[in-house]
Amino acid sequence: MITMDFFSKNKNKIINAGVILLAIFVAIYLFNMQNQQLVILENNKNEEIKKSEVIENLIRAEKRIGVYKQAFNKKDLGSVIDAMTDISKETMVKIVSVKPGAEQSYPDYIKTSFLIMVRADDYHALGEFISKVENYKDLFIVEDINISALGNVQAEKKEETVLDISLKISTITCI
Repeated sequence: MITMDFFSKNKNKIINAGVILLAIFVAIYLFNMQNQQLVILENNKNEEIKKSEVIENLIRAEKRIGVYKQAFNKKDLGSVIDAMTDISKETMVKIVSVKPGAEQSYPDYIKTSFLIMVRADDYHALGEFISKVENYKDLFIVEDINISALGNVQAEKKEETVLDISLKISTITCI
């Protein structure tokens, strides 16, 4: 009987305490659910940041590829002649002839060769010419060189040996 009296006197307090406990349990449950969602959102955010970094790296790589494709664009005979003429003027080497050579296809690129005949007064001029060809803004590769002396030529009371040089110069075009 004592318990019944206690319950009947404190009925409102017991109900209030039960409601408060229930509210606390519900609040803890909701708090844990929100924390789990926060962790999931944080993981998703980190994954998206990583994806963004990969995409940015791909964009940078594509830009570099575009620059290299421009560097390796197909050279026609006219542009090769212009480039070689510019270089020959700087190095005092005379171009005798320029002929297109064989074009070789590979899976990723095409290699085009040009046969160039030049005359130089000395090996220094020839070396400077070859150096400028290989360091030109467009890609040129000197693959083969044949040198022969034409003999002695008298020029202004000096006797000089003139070099007759045959060069195989190649360029690469990306496919």
